[in-house]
Amino acid sequence: MKSKWIKQCLFLALAAGMAGCTIENSTEIETRFFPVAQRDWKWNASYKRYERIVDFPELSQGIYEKGTVLGGVFILEQDANGEYEVLKSLPFVQSIPYQNRSYTRTISFDVAPGQVAFYIQSSDLADDPNDLGNFDFKITLVWEETRR
Repeated sequence: MKSKWIKQCLFLALAAGMAGCTIENSTEIETRFFPVAQRDWKWNASYKRYERIVDFPELSQGIYEKGTVLGGVFILEQDANGEYEVLKSLPFVQSIPYQNRSYTRTISFDVAPGQVAFYIQSSDLADDPNDLGNFDFKITLVWEETRR
C-alpha cells in the first residue's frame, strides 16, 4: 500500500513540475494610423513614383521577420446617397478616366524594421501632382508572443 502511495506522489510531483514549464502563445495586434498630407509626398525619379517614408518604431526586427503586416487606406467614395468613407486593402489599384482613355493609380506600401514607406504610382509613370491627395493609412502588426 505504501509503494502505491509513493508512486502516486511521484506522479503528482512530476505532473506539477511539468505544468510549471508550459509555454503559452498569444497573438498580439497593434494598429497605427499614418496621415499623409498632399504636401508630404516626394517624387522619386528612380522608381517613377511618389513616396512618403515614416518612422515606425513599433515595427521591431522580430515582428518584421516573424510577424505579419497589413495595410489599408481610407478612401472617400460617392454614390446616389452621397459621400462615404471605406477602407481599401493595400495595394489599392484604381482606374482613372483621362482624355478619352484611362490609366491606373496604385497606392501601396512596404516596411522595413523601424519604418514604413507609402507609394503612389501611375501606370504611365508620370510625375503628375494631380495623382496626389491627403490620405489616411492604417497599418496593423500581428505577431505571436511566446511566454513561459
